[in-house]
Amino acid sequence: MESYENKTNHYTPYPEVTNIENGISWPEGQALPTFATPEDTLDTILVQAFTPDEAITFSALQGLVNKEKPRILLLDSGADEGAFTWPMTPIIGFENREAYLETTKFDLLAKYADEVDGVILYDPTISPHYRNLAGTMAGIMNAIPVAESVYEEMQAKGIELDVVEDLTEMTFTTPIEIYNYLYDNYWGDTQKRVILNAKPYDEGGDHHHTRDIIAATGETVLWLDTLDDDEREVLEKFYGDMEPGNAIALGWYTTERSGITLASKFGIGTMPADFYISGSVYSGNDHTITPPPVPNKPELENKVYIALYISDGDNIQYTQRAMRVIWDENEDYRGQIPMNWTIAPGLVDIGPGLLNYYYQDATENEYFVTGPSGMGYMMPYNTLNEPGAPVKDILTDEGAADGYTRLTETYLQRSGIRVVTIWDDASPMVREAYERNGRNLYGATVQNFRDVPSVAGSIENDRVPFEKLRIPYGSGYDHIFGDMTTEINKWDGESPYFLSYQVDIWSELKPEVIIEIHDKLNEQYDGNVEFVRADHFFALYNEANHLPFNLAMSEHTTVTASDTTVDPKVTINGTFADIWSSSEEENWLEFDFSETYEINRYVIRHAGEHSLEQELNTRDYRVEVSTDGSTWELIDDYRGNQLNVTDIEFDPVEARYLRLTIDNPGADDTARIADVEIYGRVVD
Repeated sequence: MESYENKTNHYTPYPEVTNIENGISWPEGQALPTFATPEDTLDTILVQAFTPDEAITFSALQGLVNKEKPRILLLDSGADEGAFTWPMTPIIGFENREAYLETTKFDLLAKYADEVDGVILYDPTISPHYRNLAGTMAGIMNAIPVAESVYEEMQAKGIELDVVEDLTEMTFTTPIEIYNYLYDNYWGDTQKRVILNAKPYDEGGDHHHTRDIIAATGETVLWLDTLDDDEREVLEKFYGDMEPGNAIALGWYTTERSGITLASKFGIGTMPADFYISGSVYSGNDHTITPPPVPNKPELENKVYIALYISDGDNIQYTQRAMRVIWDENEDYRGQIPMNWTIAPGLVDIGPGLLNYYYQDATENEYFVTGPSGMGYMMPYNTLNEPGAPVKDILTDEGAADGYTRLTETYLQRSGIRVVTIWDDASPMVREAYERNGRNLYGATVQNFRDVPSVAGSIENDRVPFEKLRIPYGSGYDHIFGDMTTEINKWDGESPYFLSYQVDIWSELKPEVIIEIHDKLNEQYDGNVEFVRADHFFALYNEANHLPFNLAMSEHTTVTASDTTVDPKVTINGTFADIWSSSEEENWLEFDFSETYEINRYVIRHAGEHSLEQELNTRDYRVEVSTDGSTWELIDDYRGNQLNVTDIEFDPVEARYLRLTIDNPGADDTARIADVEIYGRVVD
């Protein structure tokens, strides 16, 4: 075995995110900014009170005001879940509101007029794209974008703001002209970290969704047709200037695949947000994320194991709107059998309260995985030929792949998610990037829609499986059930068999129907079909294939400790939301796997992962292993730790027991451990 002094900690620190009282925090490596805790009472107005140009003005006002402290809340009376459902949800806490109406909306503008430096005047009749140009300039200049007609209303109401820039004399009429002008004159004044793709048209336009984020950050809003070669070329110019791993797109595109593949070429993920409202307020909710505890995985048997994934959680607008309806309406069916819900890890920035709502309401049988393909919708390989999106390998630049997968790893850590669903396929280079940069990754799915039947699963570096979905986005009972029975009929019953599927949540395949499929399969195959959580699926898969898996998941792993005031089991429940502490003279944890494994890695999450001060992290500790509980071998003597996580790989060693002895517990002499993972494989 190699000398323990030469081991490398594989953990990559990520930006520390805490609640703040004023301003915004946006460190490098964080996709979207942290806004301050909202004011106790929020000035609230329905967007139905606005004309399109008034919505442009008021959403920018919201962002400029809220970047100091969230005080303006826009709501939508047409929201699927209901305009007041989230504000009245206790974990969100926006119960106290001062209502403004269509008749008093300019009173709201007057209240905050002294917090802006003027107006960017534009004329949408020349081109509606001036709404986006003015919106971009407004954030840079701390001004509000105002159409001439709205400016006249403001003056009639006694609101006198100077014109900082007058765009009404400009003669550009095409989006190419306007956005090239934006690129040449204002793109350099932005941080180039966020682009909002938002339609500015009167009919079917997007006049307020996440425009507050753009105003608050001084970033760019535009709309270029991704089916038009010339306009697409202009958009590529913007994306080409952004840094993969430190940039994100919001909004949407002309068509799904033409837009997503364009951004994916540059390693930029998109957070679909053309219906997400008041991000600058929801971003101020408590940023302490509380992933639910992980139950023990089932014991590996000769069964068919099925992981079933539910769409469409990559869309943050879906998690704010339709998912809340589906989630609540299916309360009686959720949790009866394991199901895997896709969700957007970027909610830790733009909607931590929303993410925590789902986490805290979930049952043990519900597991959350990322939507495609990690941090923001990204398509490394397109398998469905559509206009503007030919079948081909999209993400071919290794640096861009590294940037995207590093950012994904940050959000796996912050959200506690361990499984990624990839749309569609991933080349060997991209798979290697996911494994190399994704230390928290248990596994990923890949798929093919129609045009590339060669999509295949793989195992990267004997650690991370990439499992092919048998059916992606399945919409019908007969289709899913028929394929499952076809595949199960191939099973010889001599070893475990693994299958993965995804269902389209917009179809008939709601939780009630999924339960019917599960029950019918078990009736047909004598109880030998088991639906499982995705984290359990990949642990079982690795165990069956003699690959390392997290032994802390096993029901046979037990833990004892120097102090049991806090149950030491919290150190193996798979979440940093709980923490064990001890103030004994000697502080230790001892893990018994009940049988001997060949172990090669441990991960310790310290106090900082539990949102405590980093100075409380364990400083010095030793890790020893034993086959009999009497004779111990030192495998690591870690000194001077300051990081929130230690992730150590070592030459494989056979052991039944692992003991963690804490020699220096940190600043206040209290030992604290949030979570421990120990990886091993079955001894041949």
